[in-house]
Amino acid sequence: MYEEIKATILKNYEKRGKIISEKSVDKYLLDIKKVQSLLGDLGNVDDLSFLYNINAVRSVIEDMRGRKRDPETGEKVPASDNTKRNYFQSIVSVLDAMNDYEAIAYYQKIVNNYNKDYKKKVNEGGSVLTKENEEKLIPYDSLIQVLQDLRMEARKIHDKYKKGGEITEDDMNNYQMYLLLTLYTKHPARNEFATLLWATPTSKKENDKNYLIYTQLNKDTKMIINEYKTKGLYDTRELDTEGSASLFRFWKLLLKKRLNTTESVNWVDFPIFYSRFFDIEGEAGQKWSESPMTSNMLSKYFARFFQKKIGKSLSTTAIAKIVISHRNKKDSDSMKKTSKDRGTSVGTLSEVYSQVLPQ
Repeated sequence: MYEEIKATILKNYEKRGKIISEKSVDKYLLDIKKVQSLLGDLGNVDDLSFLYNINAVRSVIEDMRGRKRDPETGEKVPASDNTKRNYFQSIVSVLDAMNDYEAIAYYQKIVNNYNKDYKKKVNEGGSVLTKENEEKLIPYDSLIQVLQDLRMEARKIHDKYKKGGEITEDDMNNYQMYLLLTLYTKHPARNEFATLLWATPTSKKENDKNYLIYTQLNKDTKMIINEYKTKGLYDTRELDTEGSASLFRFWKLLLKKRLNTTESVNWVDFPIFYSRFFDIEGEAGQKWSESPMTSNMLSKYFARFFQKKIGKSLSTTAIAKIVISHRNKKDSDSMKKTSKDRGTSVGTLSEVYSQVLPQ
């Protein structure tokens, strides 16, 4: 059933001349599958007609529980309003893509109400430090201190490499995190840097992959971002590495040392980042070179590092909010640059990502 629905959605979008990624469709349908499973007997159908039981659908979504548990009772806490809104939005997106408008207006109204409440909360958070921000964010200076600590570790690793010392997994983790955090403090993007591939100015490139165009000259090294959440609204993004070419050059040397080879390596189309240094996922004994970083793994990678470092599981979204909030909201040039970094509108940056940070 759902494979047929997915095929229909992709076909209908193609007819409309619009772009939607299979990943987005999979996410929408996964949400709807969960709703169907929670409906019990009402969900025992082989089409989307269960979505016409609007009150029942609304009830199961409103009663959803999140993954966190109450420390006192041990019970799962209610899902956040944003999570609930996303489920309703998935329903709207699928019904619209299927040209099924029987119930879409009702669900769209629910989404609109959630959006209004969220915007109101964000506007309030724009002038005061909210409890949520205090728990989930850190001051910008604290973030930069973490980056400076990693820079010092990177220097030690560089010295160790020059002296022929052993490069440990901790060294690889620290240098990879240094490289990633350098990128995200300069370009507060989503998780698209996770899937960067090595490339040269002349190597063949596909329009659904992300690349680091690497040269020996800093000024010519840049990132080409084709695959990202809002790619249907914006063109390919080109982001400069702002003097980070030497960091990537040394990262190549570390990767080659881990490969334990003295032969020349053609890095074109090799993943730049890997998840196995931190042993996040994969079967025991799986080689790090067989586990390239993914968007989901990157979120876990950041969360695990920051939890260990500062006691808070910062995500790339949290880092984006910290960096964007630090930048001068009234500086139009800065906002335009950040808009390109993240692949989103200036309005969204101002309303959603510009927050009051902890001191």
